[in-house]
Amino acid sequence: MLNRFVTIDFAQRVLPLVPLLPFNRRLEMEADYIGLLLMAAAGYDPRCAPIIYDEFDKYEELKESRNKFKLEGFLSSHPPGRKRAQALDRPRIMEEALVLYNNVKAKRGDES
Repeated sequence: MLNRFVTIDFAQRVLPLVPLLPFNRRLEMEADYIGLLLMAAAGYDPRCAPIIYDEFDKYEELKESRNKFKLEGFLSSHPPGRKRAQALDRPRIMEEALVLYNNVKAKRGDES
């Protein structure tokens, strides 16, 4: 039945990867968290990260509205930008990053 809708080549190459997608998305979320902490420890304001991911999401929505292939998001190995922004903006995560950021600012003598 599946072969009526997709080519055999597609089925053989892509379908075995589908069960791995949630795992890859979880790893991307973990990488976002680590990246947020690293940017804060380097002296960059972590409050900017969720804003950037929201902007990515707006761009992706615009791109998808022009795209005919609507399953593209389902097959993506990355979580949507809005979900990434919400995850990074959670109070526990943002507070942890802000502690690092504020410590770096204090060591540099920044008053802003």
